[in-house]
Amino acid sequence: MNRQRLESQPVDSATIETLAGKLSVLACCVFGISLLFAIFSLRCLYADGSYQLTEVLKAGDFVAVAKNRDCASFVFQLPVVMAIKLGFTNLHLLQLAFGVGCFMPWIISMLFCHQMATRHFWLVMCGCALGHLNASFMPVGEYIIAHAFFWPVLFAVLFVRPLTPLAAGMMLVSALILLYSYESLLFLGPPLALLTVERLFRNGEKFWARLAFATTITLLLLAAVIALDGVRHPDCPDNFGGFKRSLKSMLFNPSWTIGWSFVWLFMLGVLCFGWQNFTKKNFKLELALVATAMAIWGLWPLFDPESLSVDRQYESRPMQLLVPFGLLVIARLMISSPKWFAAQRHYLIAFSASLLLAQSLWHISATWQWHGFVGVWRGMLASSSGPVSLSETPVGNPTMRGQCLKFDWSWANPNLSLMLAPENHVRAIILPRAKPFFQPFDPLEPTDFPKLQRYGLDYGDYAKAILKMKFSSRAQSPLPPPRGSSP
Repeated sequence: MNRQRLESQPVDSATIETLAGKLSVLACCVFGISLLFAIFSLRCLYADGSYQLTEVLKAGDFVAVAKNRDCASFVFQLPVVMAIKLGFTNLHLLQLAFGVGCFMPWIISMLFCHQMATRHFWLVMCGCALGHLNASFMPVGEYIIAHAFFWPVLFAVLFVRPLTPLAAGMMLVSALILLYSYESLLFLGPPLALLTVERLFRNGEKFWARLAFATTITLLLLAAVIALDGVRHPDCPDNFGGFKRSLKSMLFNPSWTIGWSFVWLFMLGVLCFGWQNFTKKNFKLELALVATAMAIWGLWPLFDPESLSVDRQYESRPMQLLVPFGLLVIARLMISSPKWFAAQRHYLIAFSASLLLAQSLWHISATWQWHGFVGVWRGMLASSSGPVSLSETPVGNPTMRGQCLKFDWSWANPNLSLMLAPENHVRAIILPRAKPFFQPFDPLEPTDFPKLQRYGLDYGDYAKAILKMKFSSRAQSPLPPPRGSSP
């Protein structure tokens, strides 16, 4: 009887917190591996990444990509621009440098937060898993930078008491990056500034700390004003309308990763509010079920490549606003109700870490599919000559022998063809199925190509193929009648 009663008791919080600590280390390691894999698989070239890298290489310097987002673009482009300024011309190395700029900002942000408040690190893990990894397969979205550097400001304002010089430096650097980052600062900037004002007038801070807080408030409010201008006068109104449509689709027709995230949040709520607990009798079985669910969640792109639609990550970019805003509220409640959060700490850490682990596995699996797609794309470029319509290639199909092929990005296909040219010899360019709304250069006119010869790109074979195609076209067309002859 006593044994049955003992087995039906909930698992003690210390046991779960110990497991959660180990799971956190594992999750962060797997997240780091996913970013390294993204860099070395050249995922920075996905979507308009190839276009942005082409523009930077062409200019040999920073380029403005979108209105009011210069700081975010600066972060993405910094490593590759530094490499160019140092004299590097190897195209593959420059692509890797661009990948570092695209995928390392979140690592920097998480290191900042871990340095400032290790105890509350679960918050940034949850933000990364729930917000960032649900909407970040596309490498160069400025909303990625806005979300990443939101966290060091929040951690410095709420959790570093008194403010240290190192935390102040991290806070100011992050606030400066947020200044020109993304329109989401219209909604994130004022609440962050309000929390900073509250901290500014608290006793116990030195003059230099108050000055740092005042500077941060100014930067955050300016960021909100700049974001308001971006909302009122968007570069591309269609994208703004797409953002609102994506919000509705995300809530009522969630993607694979968002659907699982909602399930995880529901489970966390059930445990935190005491509606259910892990029991000692079934603890190992319950852990096995959770691990199985995480494996299915994370490895699904390998099991069912045809269902993989990474473009839905772009449609889910509202998560990069909703998640930090919601967690900001929770972080403030942690200050006002510390006892309740301390009692649930073991669950909060465990579920944040498991979220990060499962989402990182999904990104590794999806990036593996991207890696295979790059191989197929390079093979098509090596075996073709001149302009090739996408519909005439295997990539015109969604999958091929277990390989997902849904990674082309219409108007950016010519840029991707340049960046992935075999041995830097451009022999062929893969064109979109239909003429796109935007065309960085005319793929049928080699003289219009970006001047990238100093990086080893050779357009000679492609120019010959175009010349041959034009000559053949003229030869097949009927000659006009001699001038003055009767019809």
